[in-house]
Formats: sequence, C-alpha cells, structure tokens
Amino acid sequence: MLEINILKHSNYLWVDIKGKLIIEQDGENMFEQISSNISEKCSNIILNLKDLKYINSTGFNNLLKILTKSRNFGGDTFLCNINSVIETLLITTKLNTIFKVENKIENLKDFLNKK
Repeated sequence: MLEINILKHSNYLWVDIKGKLIIEQDGENMFEQISSNISEKCSNIILNLKDLKYINSTGFNNLLKILTKSRNFGGDTFLCNINSVIETLLITTKLNTIFKVENKIENLKDFLNKK
C-alpha cells in the first residue's frame, strides 16, 4: 500500500512517499494529488523517499510525469533520502542524470527558499 503526504510551502511542495510504488493506480493517484498542488508560484517538488521501500518502472514513470509537470511550470523535482536499492535502480536506468538527488534536506530547503 502506498501512502502520500503533501505539505505545501510558499514555493515548494514537500511530499512524503511511504510503501511501494509499483501499482499503476497508486502512481496515477499520487501524480494527481501532487499535480493538483503545482502552480507557477509553487513549482518545485521535493519527494522524500525515506520510507519508499521499492519502486518499479511504473513508479519511475509517474515520477517522470511529476518532473515534467514541475518543469513545465518553471520548477524542478528533487529526490531525497533514497535508499540503496532505489539509488542502484536510478543509476542502472540512468535516471540519476535526469533527477536531482539531494540527501542533505536542510541544504535543499535553503536552496529552494532562495529561488
């Protein structure tokens, strides 16, 4: 089961993702929830993957949709607190060259607050 918690800040969304992101329906629901909160003033998204146990190609596809939507609004999508399994998948699929991965959350928030 996938759980999503979205905290909206002035210029970014903080999204906690918990569970497994492997079912298309879960990914679509996640995308819709995040997508409905993206705007020109709030187009940066931080996906906290600390409690994401596993992700497959369906899950990555939905993360790419979020990335595209945020960039279309002039922002970006950042992945933080990824575990070693997800990090290996990002490297293997070369998605680590597309997503910005940052595990120092304080630095990321500072960066976004300066934008």
